[in-house]
Amino acid sequence: MLQSMTTRIMMFVVFGRPGAGKSTVSQTAVQLLGDGDGSNVCIGKLNNVDEFLYIYLDLDVCVPQWMKDNFAKGMYPTLAERFEFISTACDYVSDKINSPSGNKPLVPIISFSFVNTDMRVEFRKRFPHSEWILVDTSKDLAEERILSREDHFYKGSGGSSTNDTQTDGEDDPTTKATESSDAADVDYSEWEFKPVDYPHVILDGNDEVATNAQKVVYVIQNHLLNNSS
Repeated sequence: MLQSMTTRIMMFVVFGRPGAGKSTVSQTAVQLLGDGDGSNVCIGKLNNVDEFLYIYLDLDVCVPQWMKDNFAKGMYPTLAERFEFISTACDYVSDKINSPSGNKPLVPIISFSFVNTDMRVEFRKRFPHSEWILVDTSKDLAEERILSREDHFYKGSGGSSTNDTQTDGEDDPTTKATESSDAADVDYSEWEFKPVDYPHVILDGNDEVATNAQKVVYVIQNHLLNNSS
C-alpha cells in the first residue's frame, strides 16, 4: 500500500555535480512557491486558488558519517554501498511524503547530486513520476564552489560538464581509491558525473541562484497547471 501511494506522487528532482548549487536553488524555489518563512515545508497557492503543500528534501542528510569520512579521504563508495545508501534515501523520502499533509496535494522537491547512473536508476524505479532538473556546471566551477565551503564533505573529481552526450559506461564496483594508492594507479572514473540518458530540464549553473530558482518554480507550476483536474 505504501509503495503504491508513493509512486503516485509527482516530485521534482534537482540534481547535478557536487558544488552545482542544487540545495540553494531548491530552497530558494520553495520560498518562492510558498510563504517564504524559511521553512522546508510551506503552503503555496497556484493561480491564487489551489493550495499545495511544498516540501523540500535534501538527500545529503541520508549520507552516513563513515561515508562522508571516506569521501574526505578520497575513498568512493562501492556499488553495493551505493545501493544500500540509495535504498535508505528512498525509504526516507517515502516516509516524508507519506506523512499526514491534511487535504492539500503534496509536491516534494528533492535535491541530490545523483553522480552515478545506478543511483538514478534505483530512485526512478521507486519514484517513476518524477521530473528531473539538472543544474549544469563545469567541473572547475563546481570544485571552486566546493573549495569555498569548508563544511562540504564531497571532494570528488572528473568530467568536463554535466550535460555530456557521450555514451555512459558501466560502473565498476571493484574500483575504490585508498589512501595508500599511488596517484597514477587511482581510477577516478566513479567520481565523474555520468551523462544523463533520460528526459530532463537543463539549467545553466553559471546563472544566479534567483534566476535558476525561478526557472524551477516555472517548471513545477507549469506541470501542476497542465495536470490539475
